[in-house]
Amino acid sequence: MSFLPAPLEPVRPAFLTRVAPVTRLAAGAIWLVAALLTVDPAVPAALLVAGLLALVLISGLPLGRLPARLAPLLIAAVGIAILTVLFHPSTGDPVARRLVEIGPLRITEAALSAGLALALRLAVVAVTSVLVFGPSDETRFADSLVQQWRLSDRVAYGSLAALRIAPQLAVDWSATGAVRRLRGIEPGGPIDRIRTLGGRILTLLVSSIRRAGRMALAMDARGFDSGVRRSRFRPIRIGQLDWLLIGGALLVAIAALLVGRVL
Repeated sequence: MSFLPAPLEPVRPAFLTRVAPVTRLAAGAIWLVAALLTVDPAVPAALLVAGLLALVLISGLPLGRLPARLAPLLIAAVGIAILTVLFHPSTGDPVARRLVEIGPLRITEAALSAGLALALRLAVVAVTSVLVFGPSDETRFADSLVQQWRLSDRVAYGSLAALRIAPQLAVDWSATGAVRRLRGIEPGGPIDRIRTLGGRILTLLVSSIRRAGRMALAMDARGFDSGVRRSRFRPIRIGQLDWLLIGGALLVAIAALLVGRVL
């Protein structure tokens, strides 16, 4: 059992699967910066359209699993947008242009624009994250960070190891509950469960610290922090496709900003 979603593995070779992971990371950062440069909702809307086209055309990801992967953040985006519209400062401004006014409910044009822009930005973050991290696994990403960005082996592969063992926390949590039920000390009511929650969390914390200590010792034994130059079993190189992706992401970002200026 795992509280983490299953990884998205490409079902076919595609453009994004042939470039280095750090190239996708740089291209995604360009899009996110462009989405944050203006409050106009037209810019993130244009980036969102481009991201959805990229998911369909050049990602190689299983399209049937994408809605479930994107749904949590998209639902959060809608919720945040509704709260922004309802509690925007302009709702109390008598000069602001009001689109809807029903009793205490007031929706102004500025509030609607702000809520829409925020929701679209979060949607861009969701789609961009899938485009960046979906086309390759965590190991390849760590390899690329070490080889292209010269990140420390200890940091890159330590983070990879931590990500790999994160689902074990769910297993430990279930095992702790099973042991407590076997010993007859598992509380029955919801209030009692809340009272004993601290003990289960402490048990989980202790087991996590012990596992992290063993992992750090194993990594030291394998020379991850020796300072000696290491050879690479999975070499990753930057090629023409990588520069093509960076240039394409930059052009899309500029085009989205121009659309925002025109509209």
